[in-house]
Amino acid sequence: MKRNSLVTTFGVMVLIPLFLSACAQPSSHAEGGADADDGTVGRNIDDAMITARIKTTYLFNPHLNALKIDVDTRGGVVTLQGVVESDIQRDLAEAIASNANGVSLVNSRLELSDGAVSEPDELDRTFSQAVIDATTTASVKMRLAVSAGVAAHDIDVDTRWGTVTLTGVVGSAAEKELATRIAHDVERVKEVENQLEIRG
Repeated sequence: MKRNSLVTTFGVMVLIPLFLSACAQPSSHAEGGADADDGTVGRNIDDAMITARIKTTYLFNPHLNALKIDVDTRGGVVTLQGVVESDIQRDLAEAIASNANGVSLVNSRLELSDGAVSEPDELDRTFSQAVIDATTTASVKMRLAVSAGVAAHDIDVDTRWGTVTLTGVVGSAAEKELATRIAHDVERVKEVENQLEIRG
């Protein structure tokens, strides 16, 4: 269930912004400008679809962490940036991109992480993961707000890479434990760090 939700969220975030950015080209009133704009928009849409196709393939591949690989396409030339854990993963990511329809060249800037992928930091947190984390935070806040036995207005929620951190104050140890259970049951939550203080 969590996997399907991630795929849906990621797919929407990839396709819609890319499509909109591809279409958001300035118009030209000069002679021949309309034809030039049509060609540019068409090329940008093609590039956006190539990017979306590659990122979706990465997402479904069990050997790759799609959220750690950024894909950018310009004129059929694909640039890969990010980190992978091994040469095998780097070769796999490059091969997938090279074989995507419409790709003329792959410029790989992927770096080996030496295991750093398992504990990412804020600097390499991708936009898509930030959106997923923000959605998770909102879901936890809503769940806390409608749950009896928890003073949601005294609890702050923050999510990083699926790990939810709860801070603030609660009235008892039972309320603190309940807040943990509520957050942990929310979809996409991998771990809960409860830093809530019990009001003395």
